Amino acid sequence: MHHAEAIMQAILALITGLTTTGNNVARGRPYPVETVPALTLMQGEDSLANGLQNMSFVDRILIVRIVCHVKTGTQFDTDLNQIRREVYVAIMANRNLNLPNIVIDTAPEGDDEPELSGDGEKNIGQQVMNFAVTYRHSLTDPGA
Repeated sequence: MHHAEAIMQAILALITGLTTTGNNVARGRPYPVETVPALTLMQGEDSLANGLQNMSFVDRILIVRIVCHVKTGTQFDTDLNQIRREVYVAIMANRNLNLPNIVIDTAPEGDDEPELSGDGEKNIGQQVMNFAVTYRHSLTDPGA
């Protein structure tokens, strides 16, 4: 398995079962969210870390995006902030994501501005959280 896949699975496990969103967590959802509050986990860019490689390993930075979804109302941003806090605590409690032989560090990369989407009765507020996961793999195999 590619180390990026192991990272995505580890994050999925960490953000499933949070107080506010519970098990309403999906990975790379291409369709609208029906049950809220919820989270969507998406894999972003996976780039080489500057100068962090040698003849035996490569260091990379994987961007992980977590989309928080809530039902819109008068204070949807309050609900988003609660979810963002729970997600942040879950991920930053163990910055190697329980993958000490793979993950070097996890760092917050900032959160996007809240957005509204939907039509009439099914308006959804959402906000994207971004994390940078620095990890290492063999020069010859991204799964080793």
